[in-house]
Amino acid sequence: MSAPTAGFLEQVASPRFCERLFAHLPDVVFCLKDRQRRYQAANPAFAARLGLKDPRKLLGRAAEDFFPEHLAAVYREQDLMVLETGREIIDHLELVTNRDGSLGWYLASKVPLHNAAGEVIGLASVSRDLGAPSSDDPDFPVLRKLVAHIREHLDEPLRPDDLARMAALSPAQLDRRMRRVFGISTSAFVRKTRIEHAAQLLVTTATPIAEIALACGYGDQTAFTRQFHATVGQPPAAWRENAKRHV
Repeated sequence: MSAPTAGFLEQVASPRFCERLFAHLPDVVFCLKDRQRRYQAANPAFAARLGLKDPRKLLGRAAEDFFPEHLAAVYREQDLMVLETGREIIDHLELVTNRDGSLGWYLASKVPLHNAAGEVIGLASVSRDLGAPSSDDPDFPVLRKLVAHIREHLDEPLRPDDLARMAALSPAQLDRRMRRVFGISTSAFVRKTRIEHAAQLLVTTATPIAEIALACGYGDQTAFTRQFHATVGQPPAAWRENAKRHV
């Protein structure tokens, strides 16, 4: 196999090349950051998520300049982990509040960028909008009953093996179908549904957080708070309080 043409790798790694690569993927949010966590490239979908028309307005700035503090703090913690350890974050499920006030689910990944000496010089971040499943997918009718069961029994254990038996599938088969229709694994879908229901209860009711934790299948408030914070970027009490201020 011949060596790469001179300049080829530099072109592939350039921020502008990456911008062009992701320019026409409206459901994918992409950016590159340097070691100081400043944006060096971003696609139009990222700019649109922030209410900006031109991605170039992000360049040289950081998450703190655009996102609410609770989200910026989460992104800062993730970025520093990748930059300082060189480890990847793959398919992290995130619930965010969109600019119109609606809730949006994203599957986020962050990977380190290295120079020729192997040093971490930045990171690449990709978030995919999970959106709504297509009812035209041939697997959707098969999963509809299972999804209804999950939503109606959130206060009970929902083990992937038990759910697979209910669908007359092996766990691996169910996982493949869930990923194809919903974009995430069976266990991630259960977690997503629990957190989404909890977020709604926090906003629409005065139910104590401990009771919401039990209603959503968490054995105690501590476990619920930890999972909610990891997914949303805020503990449940702060989420509820912020929601009240925007009503």
